[in-house]
Amino acid sequence: MMSKLIWFLVFLLVVLISQTDKVESSYAGSASAIINPSKVKQISWNPRAFVYQGFLTDLECDHLISLAKSELKRSAVADNLSGDAQLSDARTSSGMFISKNKDPIVSGIEDKISAWTFLPKENGEDIQVLRYEHGQKYDAHHDYFTDKVNIIQGGHRYATVLMYLTNVTKGGETVFPNAE
Repeated sequence: MMSKLIWFLVFLLVVLISQTDKVESSYAGSASAIINPSKVKQISWNPRAFVYQGFLTDLECDHLISLAKSELKRSAVADNLSGDAQLSDARTSSGMFISKNKDPIVSGIEDKISAWTFLPKENGEDIQVLRYEHGQKYDAHHDYFTDKVNIIQGGHRYATVLMYLTNVTKGGETVFPNAE
């Protein structure tokens, strides 16, 4: 009985490894092969803001959308004192978070972000997917924390990478009002 169990576990392990190889080989997202500085346009130097056309492939965009679609909930903001998430009229989108290294595609996107920003992958947060429908917004805000809780949990952000997953013909702007 024990030898049958061992053979079954070995068989299961081989099947899992072969399935993992198929998923990983079907996604050839090597960060070093994808980063192309000629596609980057500087928008502002203070604060530093750049646009990278085609940063994500269609496959990556579709994958993030499919992971997020059924998990979207009303977006919240961090309370300035406690750091707790709370609903606010300042932010009316729907959103969700994709855990780090969730699968090979998400991991490849995280590798790409790390390579482009020159920041360690480990310093990144979970990828947040947001959906804005007509009339929804997130009022002007800073991407840093003033509460003590978030400072203790990881501190200020060194960079924010915004990735648009769909083409928007009208609306959908991100504005840097003090950009030089």
